[in-house]
Amino acid sequence: MTLTEARNYLRSELLAVAAIVVPDQTPRVTQDVGPANQGALSDDRGRESVCTITVQTGDPTTPDPVAKISFTAETLEARGWKVTVSDVTDNHHQLTARRQGYDLTVDAHTTDWRLTFTGQTPYVDDL
Repeated sequence: MTLTEARNYLRSELLAVAAIVVPDQTPRVTQDVGPANQGALSDDRGRESVCTITVQTGDPTTPDPVAKISFTAETLEARGWKVTVSDVTDNHHQLTARRQGYDLTVDAHTTDWRLTFTGQTPYVDDL
């Protein structure tokens, strides 16, 4: 698998899960910087090694981060992800998930209706 194929897979997975969790909203990609070298010096020279993508969606009519994080965890687990739900800290709800070298986090806040899905591909050497 190439890094581009891994990026496309991650993007489609994030969009699919977001659409399942909040079916009345259309998830939006808010960040997709493409392949980047996470270990590069500040001049950005070096080999491309990972892709990071952020998708956001939310339910402004019933903002319930506890229910949304719980349903997101169930959805990801059903799709084969290993999920860990963190304790709530300062109204911040979060889960992390991992599958075959892909990592993602889902964040929600009690004071906001958005869910933020951020994923990273495996490092290119692990593909």
